[in-house]
Amino acid sequence: MKLGQKNLFYSMVLAGGMLVFLVGYFVYMLPSLYVDHTMEQNLKALKEQHRAFREQGSYDNVQLKNPTACFSIKIPDKGNSINFTTKMFSADITIKDKRLLGMFSRIRSVIKDFGSGEIEFDREKLEKEFQDSTGDWENIFQEIFKENLSMPFEVEISDTKDITNEYLGEYEKVHMVSEDFIVFEMGVEDKNNRYVNYVGAERVSDGLLLTVLPVVTPDMNEIRPVVFQSLPMLFAVIFLLVLLFSQIYSKGIVTPIEELVWHTQAMKKSQGFKEIPMEEKLGKREDEIGMLSVTIEDLYRKVRESYESLEEKNQALKEENKRQEVLLRASSHQLKTPISAALLLVEGMKNNVGKYQDREVYLPKVKEQLLSMKKMVEDILYLNHCGASLDFVQTDVRKLLENQLLAFKIPVNHRKLQIFLEGLPRREICTDETMFSHILGNLLSNSISYTPVGGKVKIVLREEKLTIQNFGVRIEEELLPHIFEPFVRGNHEREEGEEASHGLGLYIGAYYAKQLGMKIDMENQGESVVTNLIFQEKKSTP
Repeated sequence: MKLGQKNLFYSMVLAGGMLVFLVGYFVYMLPSLYVDHTMEQNLKALKEQHRAFREQGSYDNVQLKNPTACFSIKIPDKGNSINFTTKMFSADITIKDKRLLGMFSRIRSVIKDFGSGEIEFDREKLEKEFQDSTGDWENIFQEIFKENLSMPFEVEISDTKDITNEYLGEYEKVHMVSEDFIVFEMGVEDKNNRYVNYVGAERVSDGLLLTVLPVVTPDMNEIRPVVFQSLPMLFAVIFLLVLLFSQIYSKGIVTPIEELVWHTQAMKKSQGFKEIPMEEKLGKREDEIGMLSVTIEDLYRKVRESYESLEEKNQALKEENKRQEVLLRASSHQLKTPISAALLLVEGMKNNVGKYQDREVYLPKVKEQLLSMKKMVEDILYLNHCGASLDFVQTDVRKLLENQLLAFKIPVNHRKLQIFLEGLPRREICTDETMFSHILGNLLSNSISYTPVGGKVKIVLREEKLTIQNFGVRIEEELLPHIFEPFVRGNHEREEGEEASHGLGLYIGAYYAKQLGMKIDMENQGESVVTNLIFQEKKSTP
């Protein structure tokens, strides 16, 4: 399963879990919390109603919870008159019935010491007395309405039903608001609602103040259908929110990871380790994904650099193998001729055949052939290991050049050549001194060998290159493009006793120069040949 699919799956599981939790909360916990909250608000409303009436003696400009049913009763300490006040009217009522007067006397006796602080308040005793008083109140009123009172109409009251079977429960509570303020809570409940009467009793200076608030509180069974009706909308909202957050999460986490996967696959499939920048799509991130992308790019860059380095080395190895193959084939071919010639001369002298009987003449020729083969083999052997270990040091070009010219003093004098050395008195470069000496030697040997007898060679040392110009000679135009190939020789007349050229001098010099980061080029200028040895870019201060 892909990361995006996992993200969607886990989002759906999360949405389902949230729905189960919310359904349980709204169906079972919320209704109960609502009922408890409503009961607390009802008690608070009774307290506010009682306080407002006590302060101003009426309900004018007072917002009531149940304005049509709430009322207050003020019972004085003495007498048989009480004050009855509602939102609509206020009345002073004189009680004549002895039974009602007796009930009020009992209420007075229950709370006579309430608020004095002298007698400890007994909640259970007070609840029992209140229950008994309310029971007597109901009985007294039933008896009064059963009797024939002096009214302008007749009242016939049937026997009341037993309310025990009508209601599911009945309860009473007493709330101690303060030392002089008590709230009695009486309620019954049926299948749908809870009916509660709150009666606040407070001892005032001249009597007792009662505040009554009847309310109806919905039951949980009445609230649950409303909750169920809102569940489809709730499901839709939760589903959309989960999808939204899933998309945000996917955009912030999953999508960048998928981009990283795509880039790594592209890197893997790319030919030649082409650079594929990640920042163009991912942007510059400072989080772990950004760190991961940077790490992957750094790793890929190092792999690419290693690959490029290996490619360069592989290419160099291919060129070297090709060079070795060409050199081996050419050298084997070039060695066959002098070996065959030497063998022919030796066989002729051994068997005293014709002119070969003159050993004084032909033994030097055999020696010449052997020396040529020896020089060729030495050059080939040196070529095979010259680049194994190079030791770059500061080298004085002028001094090495002068030493090489001293080594060629005999052939220079023999050919009556004029050598002119011009340019810088001192020039240092960082190079391998031994290999650089071989380059100078090969270039000077080639120049001296191909300069006509009595000719002139001009050597100029500059900052960037060394120039050797030998006059009186030209390189064949068809030969010029191949001049640095192995065993390529120009046509010139050799002096008697001069060592025969095997055509490796310029090839070896060019190969050595490449190893040192230098370059050799040759061109015809009029009736002269100009050879330039261009130094490497890494230079030392003169």
